[in-house]
Amino acid sequence: MDSHHNLKQFNTLGLDSVCDRYVRINSLSDLEALPRDLKVSEVLVLAGGSNLLLSPEINRLVAHIQPRNHIQLEDNLVVAWAGTSWHELVVWAVSKQLGGIENLALIPGTVGAAPIQNIGAYGVELKDVLVWVEVYNWQTGGYHRLSNEECHFSYRHSLFRYHDQPWIISRVGLDLRPNRPINLSYPALNQYLADNKNPNYADVAKAVTEIRQSKLPNPSQLANAGSFFKNPIINRNTAERLEKKFKKIPLFPVPDKPDMLKTSAAWLLEKCHFKGKRNGDAGFYDKHALILVNYGQASHRELMELIQSAKKTVKSKFGITLEEEVRIV
Repeated sequence: MDSHHNLKQFNTLGLDSVCDRYVRINSLSDLEALPRDLKVSEVLVLAGGSNLLLSPEINRLVAHIQPRNHIQLEDNLVVAWAGTSWHELVVWAVSKQLGGIENLALIPGTVGAAPIQNIGAYGVELKDVLVWVEVYNWQTGGYHRLSNEECHFSYRHSLFRYHDQPWIISRVGLDLRPNRPINLSYPALNQYLADNKNPNYADVAKAVTEIRQSKLPNPSQLANAGSFFKNPIINRNTAERLEKKFKKIPLFPVPDKPDMLKTSAAWLLEKCHFKGKRNGDAGFYDKHALILVNYGQASHRELMELIQSAKKTVKSKFGITLEEEVRIV
């Protein structure tokens, strides 16, 4: 266990952040070696660091799930270790002709982080294929599997996002099958594959990868936290009011919520002139208004000022409160 460890290389925004204590988690035995007397508020679980905005000082023990791809078939499910690269899991699945997560290609981060915000893209969410999440309870030293229903998944949300349990996700079980229907419901993906009359899972994963690469910066080349805000979900009355004033506002149906519509956070930010806007070395990407980036030596203060300015401006112009997708610690 290290003390006063700098986490700069472990968060994709590239922020200097020093934690009190730091321990590497390479295996289940490393999980089981964690102190039993730690309170939930005293622990921060870190994996790929792609969905975090870290404060300069973290007064907690950071348990860092190490990258290690471990995937196996167990009881007809695909079971993966929390430190497995999510994209590598997608690559593995399509190579085995197993469908269900091909639309989620190139999402940064690890398998263990995926259930926390119920990752989703191009018409698919993790909850569509997840069967269980295994967690380790460091206070009892035991493991427990939560079913899909027990995870309380919704749009970019789950039980794990805001909980007070002494849990660390250790493995997940996914129902990936060779006969799952291809999902081309997302217009951009459907258009991209228009000339392919019979795409397979690998074709979809390749298309999603190329679309994402054309729109989003690679964190290894330009430090960023990916999509920073959730796409707001609003009621139909609000949507109708906004549509009268802003004719081209994008609106999409929300599954299982017929009285609600989803709009685009990127569109709202762009209309408020935040695309490419900078505050020192902090900025919103000049090719996609939803991506928060660090152009070099951005400080926590510069990033937070920009975030608050964006939220305030969108609220003033549209009456919509943006909610962070990225976790601010």
